[in-house]
Amino acid sequence: MKKQITKKLPAFISILIISILIFNGSCSKDTKSLDNGNTTTGTSKIIYTDVKPDSAIGSYNLDLNNDGITDFVFSISNKQIVCDPNPMSGNSLLFFNILSLTPSNGNNEIITDGTSTLALDSSSAIISDSLWTTASQTLIDWSSPGTGRCSTFPAGGHWLNVSDKYLGLKFIKNNNTYYGWARLTSSSKFATSPAPHLVMVQLILKDYAYNSIPNQTILAGQTK
Repeated sequence: MKKQITKKLPAFISILIISILIFNGSCSKDTKSLDNGNTTTGTSKIIYTDVKPDSAIGSYNLDLNNDGITDFVFSISNKQIVCDPNPMSGNSLLFFNILSLTPSNGNNEIITDGTSTLALDSSSAIISDSLWTTASQTLIDWSSPGTGRCSTFPAGGHWLNVSDKYLGLKFIKNNNTYYGWARLTSSSKFATSPAPHLVMVQLILKDYAYNSIPNQTILAGQTK
């Protein structure tokens, strides 16, 4: 009887060791961490970050892979446009506002339609063959009432009054290319006096993700 137990013991130990290794391996594929209140879920493929709470964007630095390095910058700029030069009575001015997204370096890129940043639908493929640009992109532009005989211009941009649309993004790290997305919703308020114009534009960042496998496609909204 003792001999039989001795013979079976090594086999039992081997099975136990293999079981532990399999368990540890499965646990390492899914991790969670907190980053400035954001919840990040990592798998062997998609690294997803839920922005908590959703963030209203004025000026915002987006770190797509949460490595402490800004990948894209959201910003609002304002400028005055002379729409009616008049040396005698003074120039008529129009106040113009632009909410834009800019890659933080010359390697990172944004999906565009050739003129401005696209607002992608859920499950849109974000791939190398998409139309990419390293240039700063206008998300929304609008004018405020000006002076003199200036008229306001209609608000524009693919991101005006959209719900749950996606930016297609690409960034480079250690000479590897990674594809990702960011989900946003926007809203605005309209006034008719003294001239029709937007009085508020709000862009909300809800979450973002990237494919941790270099050069691999990700779908807009994909989390695993």
